[in-house]
Amino acid sequence: MSQIEPMVRELQSMTTVAALPDFFLQIQQQYQYPFCGLVLWRAQRKAELICAGTKEDFNVLTSHNQLQIFCQQRCTPALTRDSGLIDALPVADEALLIPIRGVGTDAGVLIIGMQSAQVELAEHIAWYWTIIAHYVYEAIYRLSAHADDVENFGLTSREKSCLNWAARGKTSWEISQILSISERTVNFHLSNCIAKTNSSNRQQAISRCISAGHIYL
Repeated sequence: MSQIEPMVRELQSMTTVAALPDFFLQIQQQYQYPFCGLVLWRAQRKAELICAGTKEDFNVLTSHNQLQIFCQQRCTPALTRDSGLIDALPVADEALLIPIRGVGTDAGVLIIGMQSAQVELAEHIAWYWTIIAHYVYEAIYRLSAHADDVENFGLTSREKSCLNWAARGKTSWEISQILSISERTVNFHLSNCIAKTNSSNRQQAISRCISAGHIYL
């Protein structure tokens, strides 16, 4: 957990997408992964690939049609051997795939190559990289021209207030006590936040609203 905050802060402070390859390179070197990168599919656009090192390492894997299908149909991490992509791997014995659901029809995947000795740890570290993956997407979305389309989610002041307290780690019951409203009402407002930001859960709604400047920590 202690390493998540510095990564999140680095992503939130980025001013250009061009800084992401170096970010992935740091991850690759620190954890000795064979490769690390992200593929993003957007409506009416070709797949965008951002990675450390040469893109050739990713060519076979990222050009595999099943990878995009995997990202569109699954919300939880998986190893390539569990997703039917094992034969498409470029340089590693395995890879951890972290699917990302973005704004609108955006879909992506954080790909982390793993040596055979690292595969046993995959289930234990998947949650860690799932958090980072969504902040990576937020950085890309915020820094790209695509961000011009949606920055105003139409949240009410009460919805922002509930989400702001949720971002500070408060439970629905605790928020209800702070705002003097029922827990059911808090859950209603937070559900609206998730729907309006096109998120799949509270954490994703929080990260999107932080990136868009609607709430602050």
